[in-house]
Amino acid sequence: MRFGICMSFEKDELLMNIKRQSKRLSKKLSCPLGQAQEAMAICVYECGSYSELLIQIRSASFRDPRLVLAALSPGSDLFLFKVLADKLDSILRNFDNKFQDYDINEEMVISLFGLGIEEFKVKISSQ
Repeated sequence: MRFGICMSFEKDELLMNIKRQSKRLSKKLSCPLGQAQEAMAICVYECGSYSELLIQIRSASFRDPRLVLAALSPGSDLFLFKVLADKLDSILRNFDNKFQDYDINEEMVISLFGLGIEEFKVKISSQ
């Protein structure tokens, strides 16, 4: 997978993106950063823990396509937007199971990546 090979050279940037995503979630849910990091690892990346997520990113194996979401930002390639679109329902279900007391919706999940809902919809509808 050519994209995965390119990403392996930017592990520190991917880790920083995950930290940014977790900080956004922490603010949105008014929860501690550690709790948000665990939630991101489990709900978005489907890892058993935040530590497991960090190990997988550092190994750069990217066996699970979800791990490429660590690179998603407003200026990303269309490919990454489409990965999020494909995984969005599953991510929402995971959040619903993990944070039953919070109203986590599509717009909130998309915002964790620094994206607006309209921008996201325009990107995924383009060919």
